Amino acid sequence: MQLHGASSTVIKNHKPDNPVPPLTQNQAGSFTVCHSQAWNSKIVTSAWWVYPQQVSKTAPTGEYLTVGSFMIRGKKNFLHPHPLIMGFGILFCLDETSLGSHLNERRVRGEEE
Repeated sequence: MQLHGASSTVIKNHKPDNPVPPLTQNQAGSFTVCHSQAWNSKIVTSAWWVYPQQVSKTAPTGEYLTVGSFMIRGKKNFLHPHPLIMGFGILFCLDETSLGSHLNERRVRGEEE
């Protein structure tokens, strides 16, 4: 992102021979935009991505990188602008002893009940 102090989001690809799916890239971009100053400023902006070999912790000769900064070399691949929308989900698992108490909870109920 072009906003000062924006965080970096890393996608770990478990299948290095396959490209990262576009949906995963868009979700990571949306996460990054929503966790930046764009959220407080209500600015709709776009994120970008680079290949791992383009990222370095060393600056060119004569330049200085602040602590926690990265040097990006080469072309940045911009994603489409993302709306400032975030969601929250809770995932839980039932153990075998409580499954009986929750049978038919998700079945569609009709008028006869």
